[in-house]
Amino acid sequence: MRALVLFILSLVSISLIAQENLTEIKDFGKNKGNLKMYTYVPENLDHNKKIPLVVVIHGCTQSAKMIASETGWNKLADSLNFIVVYPEQKIINNTAKCYNFYLGYKAKKDKGEVASIKQMISYSINNYNIDSSKIFITGMSSGGGISNAMLNAYPTLFNAGALLAAPSTLFSPNTESPKNQPRVAIIQGAKDMVVPKSNSKRILKQWLIKNQFNETDFTLNEEYLNHPLLSAKQYYNTEKQLKIILLIAEDIKHKVMISPGKAIDHGGKMDVHTIDVNFHSTFWIANFFGLTAQ
Repeated sequence: MRALVLFILSLVSISLIAQENLTEIKDFGKNKGNLKMYTYVPENLDHNKKIPLVVVIHGCTQSAKMIASETGWNKLADSLNFIVVYPEQKIINNTAKCYNFYLGYKAKKDKGEVASIKQMISYSINNYNIDSSKIFITGMSSGGGISNAMLNAYPTLFNAGALLAAPSTLFSPNTESPKNQPRVAIIQGAKDMVVPKSNSKRILKQWLIKNQFNETDFTLNEEYLNHPLLSAKQYYNTEKQLKIILLIAEDIKHKVMISPGKAIDHGGKMDVHTIDVNFHSTFWIANFFGLTAQ
């Protein structure tokens, strides 16, 4: 019996290790921003079907492997059948490994880091059976800032994006029609002193303008999902499609909200960048993207 238990535990350990194994793609095309590219492709992925793609971007002091472990995106990829791309910043570009979202020559369309991440997506489309209608992006902190830059630079490329504790700098706002703007989720801790709450308000205003929404025309859900820390402002278009949601987490600082566990709606790993509040933001984002309904 003891031997059986040890065998099962070893299988679980191997599975967990596999979920954190990323493959580096060294030659993914023109790399104007001098970034690294990592991918996670589930072993059981059905390549005969069109595959969603999720781009996950780390924040300052993090790495591709770290954000993968902390958020649990690979676990969801295994369960929900999609591919994850993890860009990684180099210390030579920024000593804290932050993305340079605040520099126009690195964060505009077809420039610097933005161009490199776009090239990673193009590589994925060319080498996997990617569903072009299901390309998503999410990022934490500076990774959220560069994700916002990506959504702004290539609005028709993305179905949706999710910005966690993201700074709000944008250059050359796009002028696409509202119907061509991606859906956007903005997630902000009310007590974040690294990227203060005012940034989430500015990001919200950016996307309200792009969608030609009235700032006061929203649905407010306090204790969102029956969670005492969460409140949500939701903005819908005339087709009653949710286009923008601002999710505010009371008492939360500069952290990714997770809920460790084996269930599909649980996951993530506790460390300096995460906090367990019984809300797995990764699964919530996947649901917002529409990945859980496959």
